[in-house]
Amino acid sequence: MSMAGSRADWVDCTRTLAMFFIIWLHADAAPSWVGKVVGGGIALFFLLAGYFLPRSAGQVLRRTGRLALAWGLWSLLSLLFLLVFKPYTDICWQRAVGWGVAAYNTPLWFLKTLVAYQLVAALLLALRLLPRYAWVLVVFLALCSYTTSPSQHLSVRFDYLWIFMLGFSARVAPLEAVQRYLWKNWWVLLLVVVGVFLQPEGLEEWADWADLSWRHCNLPLWNLSFMTLFLLVGVALAGLLPRVAGGLASCGRWMLFIYAGHSYLLSPLYQWKDLRWGWNVWVPLLVLPLLVLLARLLSRYVPRTMALLQGQRMQISERRTQRAE
Repeated sequence: MSMAGSRADWVDCTRTLAMFFIIWLHADAAPSWVGKVVGGGIALFFLLAGYFLPRSAGQVLRRTGRLALAWGLWSLLSLLFLLVFKPYTDICWQRAVGWGVAAYNTPLWFLKTLVAYQLVAALLLALRLLPRYAWVLVVFLALCSYTTSPSQHLSVRFDYLWIFMLGFSARVAPLEAVQRYLWKNWWVLLLVVVGVFLQPEGLEEWADWADLSWRHCNLPLWNLSFMTLFLLVGVALAGLLPRVAGGLASCGRWMLFIYAGHSYLLSPLYQWKDLRWGWNVWVPLLVLPLLVLLARLLSRYVPRTMALLQGQRMQISERRTQRAE
């Protein structure tokens, strides 16, 4: 079957699917297995961020500056939001802006961590250490993620850095080639993913022998497997159900806005959480389309503000021309 492939058909589609599970988890009503899926979704975001990074250190620094500005703006909004809802929540300001040593400071730790990763990439590009040694670095960082837990000691989570560098190293393969590979070899990749899901006993025995934490050995494999599963589902939807993929992809274009802003909708909804009726289903299904609608309105009426919140370069004249057409 021919593929209806483009970035909008499958890459942004995978982003939307991953974001749904993240909203579901943050609604604090999801089944326990959703937490493992979310790890793959976060890994997917870092992989794509590395893959679509510019090729020069200067361009990377400019993009990083825009992203840092977006993190600052979202942090300011979070602090203002926290002041309003402080009587109803016990969230500290460090968690609100994604600053601290906790494993997950929802949700702005991701932006802060991505800024740090892009600075590392800019330094390596400036020193001309990529792409010659990229795969060596990926393997080294992957091994580190198996044996350590940097998030417990540092304010930035460096245990996803190898995923980010994996995407950065994979840029030598055009996006169309990646899509074709996933489409033609889906059954092999699916067997590998299933194999990872069925191997915890063997991996646990190896971890005991090596005197390592089983969690730190198992977590990178699970994240990589669920990330691969997201990509396979995105490619399958683009090839088999292009209209569905296109609809999901329209949400994926606002992924940074949705990721950074979904807590603002979830927090007021928590007052109905005790009712429990349908909370598992209607909350993630409601929050995602509402944020997409809000993103479109902001992009139409305050495009410069929306560009800042998205960490994007904004050409006002181009947007005005597009709206006029």
